[in-house]
Amino acid sequence: MSRRDNETFRTVEGRYQSFEEAHPKQRSRSAIANIRLPVLSDEAEKGVGTALGFGLGALLLLLCAVCIAASRSWAALDRSGAQLAYAIAAFFLLLAGLGGIIATYNHIFRVIPGDGGHH
Repeated sequence: MSRRDNETFRTVEGRYQSFEEAHPKQRSRSAIANIRLPVLSDEAEKGVGTALGFGLGALLLLLCAVCIAASRSWAALDRSGAQLAYAIAAFFLLLAGLGGIIATYNHIFRVIPGDGGHH
């Protein structure tokens, strides 16, 4: 037996529908309706993508270098736990930075210029 068959549901549903009819919702203005996004050429889009991809990859590699320096300073203080933590963080930042740079290179210079596959 469905719950929608009972009398309580029908009276609540009726009251809700009559309230909705008496108080119609006003459409709110879209927050992004008036934003004009610039249209970039293919070359400009490729340049922006290259700068962002390589820039973020370089930033991750810079953070890797900071972690390596921190790991060495903790090692000098004979704090092996902190040294290991910073060394692990440096390893994963190295993977992320190199991966980001390689993925950007692959996408910008190999995927975009290539012909799309047959679907």
